[in-house]
Amino acid sequence: MTGNAAGFEGCDAASGLSWRFRPAPRAESADILAVVFSQMRVPEGRFGLERLFANTRHPCLFLNCPDPVWYLGCETAVDREIARAIKATAPRRIVYYGASKGAHGALATALRRGDGEAFAFGPELALGQPGSQSARVLAPAMASAPDLAGPLAEAKVPVTLVFGIFDPVDAGGAAALAGRSLPEAVRVLRLASPHASHDHLYTLNIARKLIAGFDRDLAALCSERGLIAADTDAELAGFSGFASARATGRLTADAIAAARRDPHRARNPGHALEVARALAGLGAPVEAAQELALAQAAIDASPGARALPKRWLKTFWRERIAALRAGGEDRAADALAREAGQRFPTDAGWMQET
Repeated sequence: MTGNAAGFEGCDAASGLSWRFRPAPRAESADILAVVFSQMRVPEGRFGLERLFANTRHPCLFLNCPDPVWYLGCETAVDREIARAIKATAPRRIVYYGASKGAHGALATALRRGDGEAFAFGPELALGQPGSQSARVLAPAMASAPDLAGPLAEAKVPVTLVFGIFDPVDAGGAAALAGRSLPEAVRVLRLASPHASHDHLYTLNIARKLIAGFDRDLAALCSERGLIAADTDAELAGFSGFASARATGRLTADAIAAARRDPHRARNPGHALEVARALAGLGAPVEAAQELALAQAAIDASPGARALPKRWLKTFWRERIAALRAGGEDRAADALAREAGQRFPTDAGWMQET
């Protein structure tokens, strides 16, 4: 880099892709070009993870697109802006980085281009699955989007996939890859974390350590904090399959009863949550509250529990309070609401949760 590179930004009207290029703060620090893909719910004109990368020495190309697009059809615009950033920086390494929707963009781009490594947190290998993030904004293009598990088997670049196995879609992705022969450069990490595993790692300061120079072993950083999950392939597949059946209305009372006997849900709060929701759907709120109490015990025993994303944590409290009230257990619901108010003191209205 010569030191005269300037930032640039813009939007492609045809695909909906928007971008912002931030040069390296010093000419001598353009060793790595970070291409950062925004996650869901990042409004137009803003870019996900921009604050995270603000204090790094890397030049960064931030990308975003409307949620229903999910970076599909943006390939030409993505390649054009990456070429501009490469010309401005002449980097030694390119790192494609993203979480959730951004993970799909980062992974698909790295596999398609083959010129840089990828870090993908919570990628959906196949879009539009029941209960998934992409299914919430399902667009016609997703129906023909390729399953990325296939290209992963032919990956020629280093790829790190991070799955939060407290989430059924992440759990399904991790289980699906377990049966495939993957190149040595493809690493699959299963974390005791929800889908927002990147938020979890950010709070634990692991994400910052990783992106500082992309010279730290992410698996080792996670292992040091006890985050590597021990769930088996069969347990993850069973959890994912149960959640998919619930999301599509295919669960039977016998399947729910069998799930209540599965010891996996005592270790995986996401599995217990799915069972609780199935019980609530059957009109068994007291039993649902019991499952949610089991889930809370699993959360409290999990590594890095205090750093888990609060939005995800609050789900268990709200649904348990609602289940108790639906079962006529108002006194227990009030006690739980008071405890929730102590755990989350910045949130008002716990006593009114229904």
